[in-house]
Amino acid sequence: MAPLKRSVKRYSLSKLQPVQMPGRIVFGLIGVIMAGCSILPKASPSQAEIGDSLWSSCVGKQQEIERLQKLLVEKEAQQQEIERLQKLVAEKEAQIRSQEARQQDQAKTLQETSSQAAHAQVKLRRLATRPAAASTIAEVEMVMENLKSSPATGSDQLLQAQAARLLNAAATSYAEDNYAAAMDYAAQAREFINMMTNSHGRKSAESRQVTVSLQVPIPLRAIANSNLRQKPGLNAAVLGVLKKESLMIADAYQGQWLLISADGRSGWVLNTLVEAHLGKQ
Repeated sequence: MAPLKRSVKRYSLSKLQPVQMPGRIVFGLIGVIMAGCSILPKASPSQAEIGDSLWSSCVGKQQEIERLQKLLVEKEAQQQEIERLQKLVAEKEAQIRSQEARQQDQAKTLQETSSQAAHAQVKLRRLATRPAAASTIAEVEMVMENLKSSPATGSDQLLQAQAARLLNAAATSYAEDNYAAAMDYAAQAREFINMMTNSHGRKSAESRQVTVSLQVPIPLRAIANSNLRQKPGLNAAVLGVLKKESLMIADAYQGQWLLISADGRSGWVLNTLVEAHLGKQ
């Protein structure tokens, strides 16, 4: 029995002792384990991460769309502004062409009127004799007396005063045996009288817009700084300013406006801003 107990004891001790393994086998096992870990499937992104990514992408695209829409609106606004300015330029060019045409027509009319008035004045001076001058002055004085019996407006009173000044100048020239000057002054006085009678005969606004040529030109002097206008009316374009004491020649009238020429310019002035110039005839 003793030998059997010793055998069993040795077997039991051998089972309880740790197994001794070579080092290369241990390292080999570690490598296999690490390789296995490296090929394990990675965790997939969560639904929240996917949602955030999609939202960021949508926001970016929406911002780009809004930017492009804004650029399109700005471009359309710029195009509309360009079209508006082009239309405005075209209208202004048309107005300028129309204005130039009116100025040319006005200059032509003034030239024709001035020529007719000059011829009439030459003819008048050829007929300037003592009897002719006396008859002309007497005729104008008679018309003046008839006008005095009628009520006169403020503008008519100014025209009457101008006619009276010219009649006095005519009488003075006649007394000095200057019959040509006497007839000139008398004829000019008659033109102021005609302005009054024509305005009384034109009741409607349309009829008062008729331009009437003077039979003889009337030398005038500005009694104040006066605007030279393109056409009759306070709303008409101003072509320039006639300084006080400026000299001019009137060749036609329309209502209270006189068509004059001065220093190479022509235009319209109010008859209340000028007076007859009693210069050397």
